[in-house]
Amino acid sequence: MSKNLNKKVLFWGLLLSIFLVISIILGVSFGSTNISPKIVYEFLGHKLFGIELRSEIPKSVGTIIWEIRFPRTILAGITGASLALCGVLMQCITRNSVSDPYILGISSGASTGAVSVIVFSGSLAGMLGIAGGAFIGSIICGVLVFMIGTRFGKTSSTTRLVLSGLALSTIFSAITNLLIYSAENSNQAKAAIFWIMGSLGGAKWNVILFPSIVLLLVLIISLILSKSLDLLLFGDDSAIMLGMNVKLVKSIILLISILLISVIVSLTGAIGFIGLVIPHIVRSITGTNHKKLIILSILLGAIFLILSDLIARVLFSPREIPIGIITALIGGPFFLWLIAKNDYSFGGKK
Repeated sequence: MSKNLNKKVLFWGLLLSIFLVISIILGVSFGSTNISPKIVYEFLGHKLFGIELRSEIPKSVGTIIWEIRFPRTILAGITGASLALCGVLMQCITRNSVSDPYILGISSGASTGAVSVIVFSGSLAGMLGIAGGAFIGSIICGVLVFMIGTRFGKTSSTTRLVLSGLALSTIFSAITNLLIYSAENSNQAKAAIFWIMGSLGGAKWNVILFPSIVLLLVLIISLILSKSLDLLLFGDDSAIMLGMNVKLVKSIILLISILLISVIVSLTGAIGFIGLVIPHIVRSITGTNHKKLIILSILLGAIFLILSDLIARVLFSPREIPIGIITALIGGPFFLWLIAKNDYSFGGKK
């Protein structure tokens, strides 16, 4: 049984890796100006691996590929992978199948910070200023959740943690709505609402390195703690009886999740349903083995958001719609279908 599962996971890992490459090429190829996937493939091969170009590619096309679309596609992949990973972690430590990366109110804190910059600084803020405000807001909210929800790591109560996140999310959402209401003009309000609904429009090479490093760090820690995550599904008491320091493990997972989500939300806004839906889809393949669940989730999460961003850019081209709308329209019905399945449970199939 174990060998069959390993072969199944390996098959899906290879398949998703291939789909990830294909989705990146498609994401770079299509937009307000369409570029042949063959040209994109050749150009990226030349840039990344030094492969000689078979045809001459105009400089303007190269600029669109390398400076605009490829960074955006990479940020989409990083964001999707991060949200899926944090969804796995949140569902584990809360033992709640409907938990997502935003259950602790991090997105609400980020929204408050970003909207504060938009409303009080207007167009002078720039993308970096908005991202900085969002990061500060999310970190403040995350620290408050950790302080109140875990009493600085002294308690592992899931109920206290979730309720603290819910209360803080409500407070920060109210502040955000008040700021939008007090905006001096409609452009500020529109900019604030657009950011809240999620966007990858600020993607540039200079903003990709930091979230990549944080994602890699959180991924490594999560894989190291994967056995502990498996034990947490049996309940805190059972994990303690097996010699695990539940408070320490939960504190570590909580802190790295807060850090990763704070970084991602500060750059993209709140993009929903990925962290909720992707882990459930992957569990139908891997069951509750967190090492396999984490690896396949980050691959599928990256693919999902890259393709969602592609749809957001081409659906009403040349206008771009907030990516959060696309993920909700796709993820919402799909999650309802998962719930409606009679044989589905938190651990996979019954």
